[in-house]
Amino acid sequence: MMNIYKELSFAEEYDQFYRTNGGRAVDKAEKAAISDLLEQVDSREMLELGCGTGHWTAFFSEKGFRVTAVDQSAAMLEQAHKKEIPGVQWVEADAAHLPYPDERFELITAITLFEFAEDRNAIFREIDRLLKPGGFLIVGWLNSLSEIGRQKKSSPTFSKAHLYTPAEIRNQLTLLGSHQFRYAVYYDNNFELLDEQSGREGIQPAFIATILKKKKNNADHH
Repeated sequence: MMNIYKELSFAEEYDQFYRTNGGRAVDKAEKAAISDLLEQVDSREMLELGCGTGHWTAFFSEKGFRVTAVDQSAAMLEQAHKKEIPGVQWVEADAAHLPYPDERFELITAITLFEFAEDRNAIFREIDRLLKPGGFLIVGWLNSLSEIGRQKKSSPTFSKAHLYTPAEIRNQLTLLGSHQFRYAVYYDNNFELLDEQSGREGIQPAFIATILKKKKNNADHH
């Protein structure tokens, strides 16, 4: 699968989207969902997988986290470096093969990484290796049942991506531990954002935020 995140032009477009009015509204909704989950975490040290241009890295830094931010795209990291985000160690590496010892981190995050990953199972195995028992994994997913999923074939950004149903996400996370879901970014079929409006009944959210607490032993597995 082509990894569009390796392309400089996409790296620049990614940041530009969040400067638009629509992008800012999406950003606000997504970050509210992730913020809610971060309140459950005590650790201030984070491994961020697929950090891209540092958009979420900056948010995590503002929240007081010391971030080890990993991406395999030199183009993305070049954009990220320009932001001069404090408290960040930037690492160019494949999320499926990381240079850290077992159970190194108490908190790992990955925001819309798996949709574009070439070997999702390998990344999950690496997360399992690196995450301490009792540690937290926070992931942001794109929902294949949402309007983005329904129209993804016509999108140059998402046409090659693998989006996930809530059931697929739940099945993946259950392997590692107990988990919770939060939802955001409700688009109608004209891509009007409905998050701050009523009348969302029957509309699938485009963004699913999850938190998983890794089981300490088999007795913790639900």
